[in-house]
Formats: sequence, structure tokens, C-alpha cells
Amino acid sequence: DGMHFHDISLKVSPGEVLGVTGLLGDGRTELFQTIFGAMGGNYTGTVRLCGETCHFTSTEKALEHGLAYLPRNRKENAIIKDMNILDNGSIVYLPHIRNKGMIDIPRQEQMFNKQVKELSIKLEDIYDPISSLSGGNQQKVVLAKWLMSEPKVLILDNPTQGVDVGAKEEIYEIIEGLAGKGTAVIVLSSEAKEIIRLCSRSVVLFHGREAGELTGNTLTEHNIM
Repeated sequence: DGMHFHDISLKVSPGEVLGVTGLLGDGRTELFQTIFGAMGGNYTGTVRLCGETCHFTSTEKALEHGLAYLPRNRKENAIIKDMNILDNGSIVYLPHIRNKGMIDIPRQEQMFNKQVKELSIKLEDIYDPISSLSGGNQQKVVLAKWLMSEPKVLILDNPTQGVDVGAKEEIYEIIEGLAGKGTAVIVLSSEAKEIIRLCSRSVVLFHGREAGELTGNTLTEHNIM
């Protein structure tokens, strides 16, 4: 890409939560949107997923290969305001449950209800509008959408933006649970505390370049800054 990021090399393993942090304009969102195929595959470099070299030109291709990306700014990028909770939470999975052009509604409900239970999403009715939920529960619905594709690698961009302290902690527990089951998780966040709370290792970017990598005891707020 060159415009937003350059000379970056990083690796994440199954069961690991890798942090990527920096100041505004560090290029992390652009980097991972590019990897996810949201920028049309216009970059030089290599992406390897489970040993296979991949170059995703669309997000559909990335999803097929087991990559999922939860975007930042839930209200702008992740929620479809006119859709109910069920459709918001299962839209990524719908192509898998189509039969002769028709969606298998019982299957859709069953798959989504499983996520509601696993993520402890608090709601009245899955057919209520998404706007009826609190910020934390909206964010969990967005998370459910990507988890339904059972990704091998999950990229979370500002995963607790605009949610209260209680919901934050619940989302952290969900992320740790996913890593515990062997998902490779990458958390992009400007909050040093969030990175330290979740990650065993973090890459720090500055103006699109890798400024350094911190692990274990060296992963402190002071060192990140």
C-alpha cells in the first residue's frame, strides 16, 4: 500500500491475542482492512494463513479462508440500522443457509440463539430492532455476526468502543474464551490499558511503520508510549 503503512512484518499464532497499537494515524486500521480484502487487494507483500499464501481481493474471499474483521465505529460500519437483531447478527452467515435462494429461517434462528447464549446477549426478542439494545449488547451482536463464520483468525478493531465498563469486561472475557479455544485473535486499540489487559504481545505502529514489539513484563503503558 505504501500510503498508510510500509515495512511491516507480523505473525499471530492460534490461541494467541496479539495487540496492535499506536497513535491516531498509525495505519493499523488500513493495514488490517487491506489484509481482509476490504481495499481490493491493492498492496505488495505476502499474507500466509495456516501455511497457505493468500491475497484477498474481497472480504468474501477472506471470510471463506477463515479470516474475520470486526470494524471500528460500530454505528457507521457494523450495524444495519433498519434490520432487526437476528438479521444484524447473522448476515455474514446467510449465504451458508440458503436453499434454492430461500433462507432457512429455523436454522438462522438456531445458529443465532446459540451465539446469544454463548455471548450472554441481553435482549427481549431477536426480531426487535437493533437500536433497542444497549451499546454493549449491540457490540456483542456485531461480534456474533463474525463468530458465526467460525474464523481461524479474528481481527477486532476497537472492540470496546462506546460500551460501558461492565460490558467491556464481558467482551474481554469473550475474547479470552475464543483464544482459549484456539482462535488467533488480533486486537487493534488505542487504549494501552486494553492492550495490556488482553494481550501477551503487542506491536506498536507509528506513521505506518513498526516502531517495536513488546511482550510480557515489557508490555507497559510507559513502554508503549
